Amino acid sequence: MKYPATYVRLLARALRLDLAGQERLLAGTALTPADLGVLDYMISQSEQVRILRNAIALSGRADFALDMASRMPVAAHGPLGALLSASETLLDAWAALERYHALRIPGVQISRAFSGEDMAIRLELQLPMDEVGLFCLEAMAVTVQRGIELVIGRRLREAVIRFSYPAPAHAEAYAGYFNSPYSFAAEDTVILVPMQLLAQPNPFHDRAIYEQALRQCEQLEQSQREEGGWSLRITRLLQQHPGQLWSLDSMADHHGLSARTLMRYLKAEGSHYQALLDAELSRQAAAHLMSPRHTVESVALALGYQDVTAFRRAFHRWFGMPPSAWLQQHER
Repeated sequence: MKYPATYVRLLARALRLDLAGQERLLAGTALTPADLGVLDYMISQSEQVRILRNAIALSGRADFALDMASRMPVAAHGPLGALLSASETLLDAWAALERYHALRIPGVQISRAFSGEDMAIRLELQLPMDEVGLFCLEAMAVTVQRGIELVIGRRLREAVIRFSYPAPAHAEAYAGYFNSPYSFAAEDTVILVPMQLLAQPNPFHDRAIYEQALRQCEQLEQSQREEGGWSLRITRLLQQHPGQLWSLDSMADHHGLSARTLMRYLKAEGSHYQALLDAELSRQAAAHLMSPRHTVESVALALGYQDVTAFRRAFHRWFGMPPSAWLQQHER
């Protein structure tokens, strides 16, 4: 999954970072301060995690996650925020959050269940329980509370909040951010909301805005499924143009990027161009060689090699043996 850089820009703003500070915030990622100025720039979850780790260190505040989440505007969550704020009831709002939260909020899985007289909103951490994991759980719990309060139009005092981790060193600060009773060292992190609140009308309900935001969330979800990141885009293009040996420069040019930028995008996904190219070419080579109508020479031409010797060298690099030896092990 890829996520908008909106939250990174908000972190930089909250920390009041100058250019040097932004570089420290982005240290260890493929991002540069200039990338934060691109409105629709998307980053990977691994980059998000590294940036959060940097932000926690830069903040010097134990309650940084709580403070950030309490100040974050609904608009920061894009169409998901609009969907929540325009929902007809609290039940509609949290059904939408459960369905689409992964589009905007990494690290925590949200699910809801009904238990007795309460709706249980469960927050399940998808990351290790370290300082970043704690940041994500704290920020999500405050965000959930604020979302509920937006819909019901007042502070939420009748919920029960249980955190799955022991009381942190800054536990006393929680009283300044949570309006309902809370406790620590529970089996799960869960927010119990009385059922009687679920049907309460949202004073900000707007059917037109809700339906527009719903369409946008659906489109984003579809786009995430189809796009699958730069690694998948490149692999698909290689598959769609068999017989064309794409250099890094030609691949980058096809996507309107510089080779350096494409390399940064792939690095952010834990990949690099030559590995993707080798993986696809070796797959095609093996598939062709398994066909009786192909010779080593014809496979080389089918893959775009004008020099059979160059193909043999590449094949040996891929499989650790020449094509003839590979064929003996995979008799047609």
